[in-house]
Amino acid sequence: MKNDIKHRHLKSEVRELRERLAELQKEIEHYKRVAAETGKKRLRDIDQLTRLVSELKDAKEALSKEKEKFKILVEESPFGVALIGKNARYKYVNSRFTEILGYTLDDISTGRDWWGKAYPDKEKRTLAMSMWVEDLKKFGPGEIRPRTFSVKCKDGSEKIINFRSVTLSNEDQFVIYEDVTKQKRIEKELIQAQKMDAIGTLAGGIAHDFNNLLMGIQGRISLMLMDLLPGHPHFEELRKIEEIIKTASDLTSQLLGFARGGKYEVKVVNPNSIVEKSFKMFGRTRKDIRIHEKYCEDAWPIEVDPNQIEQVLLNLYINGWQAMPSGGDLYVETSNVTIDTDNSLGYQIQPGRYVKISVTDTGIGMDEKTLGRIFEPFFTTKEKQRGVGLGLASVYGIVKNHGGTVEVFSEEGKGSTFNVYLPVSNKKMEEKGAFSEKIIEGSEKILLIDDEGEVLDVGRRLLEKMGYSVVTANSGEKGVQLYEKLATDTDLVILD
Repeated sequence: MKNDIKHRHLKSEVRELRERLAELQKEIEHYKRVAAETGKKRLRDIDQLTRLVSELKDAKEALSKEKEKFKILVEESPFGVALIGKNARYKYVNSRFTEILGYTLDDISTGRDWWGKAYPDKEKRTLAMSMWVEDLKKFGPGEIRPRTFSVKCKDGSEKIINFRSVTLSNEDQFVIYEDVTKQKRIEKELIQAQKMDAIGTLAGGIAHDFNNLLMGIQGRISLMLMDLLPGHPHFEELRKIEEIIKTASDLTSQLLGFARGGKYEVKVVNPNSIVEKSFKMFGRTRKDIRIHEKYCEDAWPIEVDPNQIEQVLLNLYINGWQAMPSGGDLYVETSNVTIDTDNSLGYQIQPGRYVKISVTDTGIGMDEKTLGRIFEPFFTTKEKQRGVGLGLASVYGIVKNHGGTVEVFSEEGKGSTFNVYLPVSNKKMEEKGAFSEKIIEGSEKILLIDDEGEVLDVGRRLLEKMGYSVVTANSGEKGVQLYEKLATDTDLVILD
């Protein structure tokens, strides 16, 4: 009985153990599955993490390359570049910035350093700073703020700079500096040239009309003198009137020279001969001026009206003399120069070979305002008795009419330099021929053509006084018609 009870009890324990074993087996299987899934998940996580690390590494390398590209781009930029922090301290400037302005990062490490050096004038500095602050308020991050200022460089020179500033996301300022000094100079010279052309057109019209009036007066005086003996009481008075007319005619010639109509008798000449002749002529009358000459031995030939170029040089000498009331030194020099395409834009002339004639004085010099007006007709800084303001105007007009240009450098208290550029000629120089001023009388038939009635009338009467038979026409069209009819009988045609 006891054995049966033990047996049953043992069987019960065995059954419980089997059930427990089965449960444990299930738990083991469950944990095996969990472990397997966890391992896979971890492997997936590890794999994903590996990919992320690789992508991050690639991104860092790409960013590093982009930074290097950006650095190269900024360093090799044709513009100056600066990075300015929120505290107004300069963090970076590229090499072009230093090339343009001369300043290194150490020179302008703080905003105060920059403003003080670039704008030493307090008024200009205050204006520039106020505009900077105003733009910061007006424009948001990412918006470009354009400005143009005249800036003092490290070497003391002034340059005109276009600024383009932008606020970055971290509130730093990225600024681009473009040197537009040459561009602005060319624009200014172009405006000046257009202005001078307009004035020249006006001056030419006035001079032409005035010249016709003078010719009428001179012609009638000549007719009167031809009828009077030298002992007549009016003879000398008429001679004096002729002298006054000559003075007025000289002024008219200067106006015509300015108005691009002053090139009359063109010859190929050695520029040294014109300069030497005019300088000696001037030197004989101005003993208070010390004259210095320097000639280019192999000066290129130029094709010019010698009388007009002499007038140009004499006007420049006189201008220098008037700038030295207490005496001084006047220098003249000739040289051969070649002007390339880039520089020809600034000079407003064609590129090529030129002869440069430089006239320098040690006089009082000129300020910037005066420099901007010196070639205007009737503009003068002198007293009324010393000039009417046509000398430099005619210089400008005559030289321009010869295909050249005039360059001026001047500073108050340090004198002035005028550089005259005249184009070189490929032609051979002409030999001088004999010329006679004797008036030749005759009986030939002359066809006289002019659209000015006064000139036509006086011309006809003068020619008839000398024995010629004269037929007149008051227009080119009528002149052609008359010539076709009278060609076989006409010995000479005189026309305007």
